[in-house]
Amino acid sequence: MLKKISLLFIALVLFLFCQAQNKSFDYKLKTVDGNCSSYDNPQLRKELDKEKKKLEKKTSVVIGYCPEDMVSEMPQSPLSNFLTDILVDIANDYCQKHHKEAVDFSLLNFGGIRSSLRAGNVTVGNIFEISPFENNVVIANIKGSELLKVFRRFKVKKCEPYSQQVSIQYAGDYFYKALIHGKEIDINKIYRVVTLDFILTGGDKILEGVEILSSESTNITVRDAYIKQIKKMTAEGKVITGKFDERMSIMPQPR
Repeated sequence: MLKKISLLFIALVLFLFCQAQNKSFDYKLKTVDGNCSSYDNPQLRKELDKEKKKLEKKTSVVIGYCPEDMVSEMPQSPLSNFLTDILVDIANDYCQKHHKEAVDFSLLNFGGIRSSLRAGNVTVGNIFEISPFENNVVIANIKGSELLKVFRRFKVKKCEPYSQQVSIQYAGDYFYKALIHGKEIDINKIYRVVTLDFILTGGDKILEGVEILSSESTNITVRDAYIKQIKKMTAEGKVITGKFDERMSIMPQPR
């Protein structure tokens, strides 16, 4: 991930350098390594090294501590559970500041969690690896009957991560029942769901065919939100950890 970001800096500095020299140039694309050893322009190499150091300084900042490895995988896992749960806290902090009603639960996508978190110090770079996309946190109002459409598509081997306020029961591999705050979903109730703009606009088809009554963007990227929340947890003396819980359960499939 850091190598990709470094290559973006290389492209940017090349452009700015040529602009500063007021020169036009011809170019062709080719694969290069992530360091500056292949460039023979001393000034360009100096600029690239400077940008690389800035990037490394930013991504190496330690923001927390993780006592054990955390992975993300279906149907639930320590990392996906941790991220969905802190997203609820993030959203409720936002709602409290803007005098809005708290959210009921969060919904993410496994495809958006791009890396695991290894035991040890947690850095800004680790969060960039987990969440490399510029996805914004959004809050959507969805009727209970529409939420059931989402959950009924879930299977044990093909589902998406959600926060601990939701409990889904499966019969074998298939959806059987969903509870929110320990109660069966009220088909007429309006639930407040915190998710990503990617999902809200059709990403991974999670909300395909689902009516969204209204939505609001927080204008906060989920990555920045994760970083801020982890810093807050660390300041409170908490470690970064996730666990398996009863947000999903599997019953024997009826014969």
